[in-house]
Amino acid sequence: MTPTLQNLRQRQRARLAHWSSLHLLVGKLTLVLGGLGVLGVLGLPQLAEATEVAEPTEATDLAWQPATCRNDVAIADSNKTISNAPVFVNATLAREVLKTPGTGRLQINSLQGKPLTVHVFRPSQFDSVTGRIWFVMHGTGRDAERYLKTAAPVAERHRVLLIVLEFSRKDYPTGDAYTLGVVTRGPVAAHAAEEGRWRNPLQTPYMEIERTFSAVREALQSRQSGYFLFGHSAGAQFVHRLLSFVRCPRVLKAVAANAGWYTLPTVDKKWPPFPYSLRGAAREFQDPRQVLAAPLTVLLGTRDTRGKEEDSNLRGTEGAMAQGANRLQRGMTYYEVGQQAAHNANLPLAWKVQLVPGAGHEAAEVIAPAGQLLFAH
Repeated sequence: MTPTLQNLRQRQRARLAHWSSLHLLVGKLTLVLGGLGVLGVLGLPQLAEATEVAEPTEATDLAWQPATCRNDVAIADSNKTISNAPVFVNATLAREVLKTPGTGRLQINSLQGKPLTVHVFRPSQFDSVTGRIWFVMHGTGRDAERYLKTAAPVAERHRVLLIVLEFSRKDYPTGDAYTLGVVTRGPVAAHAAEEGRWRNPLQTPYMEIERTFSAVREALQSRQSGYFLFGHSAGAQFVHRLLSFVRCPRVLKAVAANAGWYTLPTVDKKWPPFPYSLRGAAREFQDPRQVLAAPLTVLLGTRDTRGKEEDSNLRGTEGAMAQGANRLQRGMTYYEVGQQAAHNANLPLAWKVQLVPGAGHEAAEVIAPAGQLLFAH
């Protein structure tokens, strides 16, 4: 084991002891309140006071974005800046699906030049003009339809249009192709930019969300300035990297739940390089100020503690293990590194971290709390 990794492991053990104590406190509180171990049962506002680690700096619309975004042409607007092809494969069918209550399916012309399936749920009382638009990112199983069914009751409750893009294994064969599509070829690693392999920022998978939002807004004649974003597991990796690698993303609020590992918002050499931190990323993305200002909640299940020996989907590389032995530890590491990066830059951190007592690694266990975080006033 290298000295650097050994030091990181020591820090991880200290963090684990701290958060284990907090976990015990949450467990005792749950017992006192009647044995209710799931936030969706008890109601998020009550448990938020007990489990929230830091107060957020709430975003107002897109006011969180850097000042340059207010007139930055880097904000992609559908096919006008990225592709000559229309976003919707069939615009007439897409409008019908978007305007019909219930579930539906449409296709967009992806940036790879292949149709990309989009699953939609429109609540019975959704307003096309004023209603909120919610993108949900699926996990490594690419089971977009299951995520739609899981999130639909939350969308119905909060009257938000639910959209789930399906990044299939056929077109995005590896996890990195889905959640780390910032290189054109070869391994996703430090020096990719120096080697000329960094992808045009307007051509990454993250931009499919921006393009789809533009097309949906136009089809519905919506007045929404931005969209809401939730991702679980691999989808949570997608969410926090979208906030890191898309210039001026039109995200109103985001929740990243139980990600397997993170791209830490720092270039500090004590952390492994890209993709595990911003060190070695393209120079324009090494500045973490945008992601630190984003209205992001890191949502973590207190029982999402399986290690790589128990979970084959959990990355066990040296860079990932430096962040912790499981998803709970790694989520806390991401938040703590964000705190330190914000302190070093003399900036407020807009993030908050939220624990879901009793939740493991199932989207169904965190989707209701995520809806409360995103949509409750």
